[in-house]
Amino acid sequence: MERLGWTGTVVAALAVSFAACGSSTPPPSTSDPGGTGERISGNERLGWNQGASSAGDLATFRYAAYVDGNRVELADVSCGGLASGVAPCNSRMPAMTPGAHSIELASFLVDGESVIESGRSAPLRVTVTGATAGLPPSDAGGSSATTLLTTADGAELRLDALSGELEAPTAIVVAPDGRAFVAEQEGRIRVFRNGVLDPQPAITIHETLMTSAGDGGLLALALDTQFDRTQFVYAAYTIAGPDATRRFRVVRYREVGGRLGERVVLLDDVPAAPRPAAALGTGPDGRLYVAFDAPVSTGRTPAASSYSGKVLRLNTDGTTPQDQPSGNPVFAADFASPRALDWHPATGALVVADVTRRDLEELRIVRASLQGLPSLPRTRVPLPAGTGVAGIAFYRGALVPAFADDLFVAADEGRALVRLRFDRSDPTRLVSTERLLEDVGSRVRAVAVTADGLLYMAIDHSLLRLGPR
Repeated sequence: MERLGWTGTVVAALAVSFAACGSSTPPPSTSDPGGTGERISGNERLGWNQGASSAGDLATFRYAAYVDGNRVELADVSCGGLASGVAPCNSRMPAMTPGAHSIELASFLVDGESVIESGRSAPLRVTVTGATAGLPPSDAGGSSATTLLTTADGAELRLDALSGELEAPTAIVVAPDGRAFVAEQEGRIRVFRNGVLDPQPAITIHETLMTSAGDGGLLALALDTQFDRTQFVYAAYTIAGPDATRRFRVVRYREVGGRLGERVVLLDDVPAAPRPAAALGTGPDGRLYVAFDAPVSTGRTPAASSYSGKVLRLNTDGTTPQDQPSGNPVFAADFASPRALDWHPATGALVVADVTRRDLEELRIVRASLQGLPSLPRTRVPLPAGTGVAGIAFYRGALVPAFADDLFVAADEGRALVRLRFDRSDPTRLVSTERLLEDVGSRVRAVAVTADGLLYMAIDHSLLRLGPR
């Protein structure tokens, strides 16, 4: 793809500095001479010159485009080296429908929960002769213009990009009233109501622990199966342990009026691996299921008394259900790095997305015996190479009949939503694989399915909703 030019130069020069929180920033300047603008296909790269005092400052900047006044963060940004305080930068073109558009650029920083943004550049005018492949820009009112797509088996779908700015989302759960709760790795739980992000987090968990590489933090969410009555929300995250290690903590909150409180610690001080992985879910039996990684590198199985590398089955107050054998909450063992879990709608079998110590990604299917006691997860279904599984969700509901009992995988590294279809007579045999949303161009970090059959996906900074056309 060619780089978009503007009268022989790059599109805009953003000479922006961020000296401190609350400091004023000069508005970006552009080389747009006015007029009707340049005709583009929409597949070009958007280019500009970015001012910065140092390479370190440049690395902290993020960029937004205002397309006809609607803000969207620029994706796939790349900047060259600084020369005389200016670096050449470019990004994927923001998504636009065919026709005339105005683009204004801005640089911004995220400082804790505050966004510090420069003024906008003068408007740049373009006429798009084809629709860009990315998502349409969203507005403050909720859903944006939609993107239409068709699956390999003919299901006609619409994709909505919902409003709101997310930071490193890790999990989604959807309440019966349609609200979507989204976990952010740094410890915030955000709420989308009617497609609009609440301006204040439901809670910010200040005790979460992450490394500089972004590992750990708030990793998993679950809602109680009786959420309408109990309002219980469960969360799993890492905290500081002895000798610079990390430990898992599982807590329960009660939701009231869009805020989370009444914190109860259900599990604590469970050792975490250097790259922590944990999963939560509430099963068809109403119990809470918690999966922890195995923090060993030697290949040895954790001790029987340890909760590492196991799936636990708990009551909603953290106690062990009476029907668990010998009063032990361990439901299944022999996992390395469980990333997500869900239950097959037809069989009720627990399915855990695990990454082995040899970095092989697979689904582990836990069968239950006639007595209701689980066996070890002997059935393994390999996932496509390079998936980078970040979440899974079986399809329930009737809005898209073609999706019945299919498994959807949030592919972080694969930058797609992966649809897995299984044999209806043998749910352990994979029949076909289809990659959806590859045009989004972002990591798909989480996925959830509502009771009626809408799919929610969290990408780098946005929430998407997929449903019938």
